[in-house]
Amino acid sequence: MTIGEKRGLRPTPFFDPVFYGERRPRRDGGNLFAAFLRAPRGAPACREFDEAWYVAHHPEASRASSPWAAFMSHGLAALHDPAPDVSLAFVAQAYRGRNKRLARTLMKVFERRRGDGKLSCVLRLADLKANQTAFRDGIVLLTMVDGPAKRSCLVFVQTNGEHATALHDPSRGYDLLLNFYQPPKEPPFEAEFVFAQNGTKTTAIWKLLTERPDIFQAYDHVLFLDDDIAIAPPRLNEFFAMMKMHGLDLAQPALAAGSYGSFPALFQKEGSPGFRPVNYVEIMMPALSRRALFATRDCFAQGISGFGVDALVGDTVHRLFGPHIAVIDSVSARHDRPIDLDGGPLYRYLSANGIDPGVEMWTILAENRLEHGLRETDPDAH
Repeated sequence: MTIGEKRGLRPTPFFDPVFYGERRPRRDGGNLFAAFLRAPRGAPACREFDEAWYVAHHPEASRASSPWAAFMSHGLAALHDPAPDVSLAFVAQAYRGRNKRLARTLMKVFERRRGDGKLSCVLRLADLKANQTAFRDGIVLLTMVDGPAKRSCLVFVQTNGEHATALHDPSRGYDLLLNFYQPPKEPPFEAEFVFAQNGTKTTAIWKLLTERPDIFQAYDHVLFLDDDIAIAPPRLNEFFAMMKMHGLDLAQPALAAGSYGSFPALFQKEGSPGFRPVNYVEIMMPALSRRALFATRDCFAQGISGFGVDALVGDTVHRLFGPHIAVIDSVSARHDRPIDLDGGPLYRYLSANGIDPGVEMWTILAENRLEHGLRETDPDAH
């Protein structure tokens, strides 16, 4: 335990040897946690436990051997907040730390907050919302090419300029909108619309739907592609035709074998009649009808990373328009890059701006009472 203390590690979630040692230093080098346990009342256990605040909200704790002991023996399991800036109910929900896993989850969360993850490792819903608002407020939209619309369908590409040049094929049957999340180093290839804005694909969709709804009013269907999706223009024409033929409000091409993907239901399935109903599609390449896109505009304001937003979009479309949601097996696309869940450029960018994709996802699912998991659905269910 002494070795762990010297490394700044906590023996229990609500005792921080660094915090305690700075306020009650021991010159003899003895164990700090043992010293704390001998006289915990009024002692500075950690930044996340405010004894005076806790007693004010739970007066019965003052009758225990110490308020800290009362919290650890009963308050923690009961999800009593230990300080004004810590919500245990939020932590249990957002970090999947319910029941017996809560203490272990708190240890991991507090350890992450020692390093670069402090900003994104929020402990209250209000802090997550504040970080999301600050992120959106910092977005600057630059218009580079502004129409006009020429065709009935639109492909939106979230790009740094490295998307497939085949998308620009002059014979394509769709208009093209390029949204650069980094300013292009060279003039972009021909497209009907070109924008540059910092942020994510999710914030870009929300920004343009909010500030330039006129663009999307012109199109029957809009497909939102990541720049690491490979699909040929003729296949995109087929995809839009399938959406129109079957009256789909939300769909995506199936993932080709060998693609990176999280949900088995989205991979191309042999023997399929051409499409399969699902409860939602992933944020990497959702396509929406005009009515579905405008009906789900506010869904894109619920998150930054896109995690959980796709499930909310699917739920909203189903609730408003019925089960017109599918993965199109007759048209496949290849996803070429691993999904950035932890440590990649997107994850680091989001973390530096106070956003944890997992926290966003579990919060959105909980707030909207949505199920976790993308799955095939019964085509006859309504």
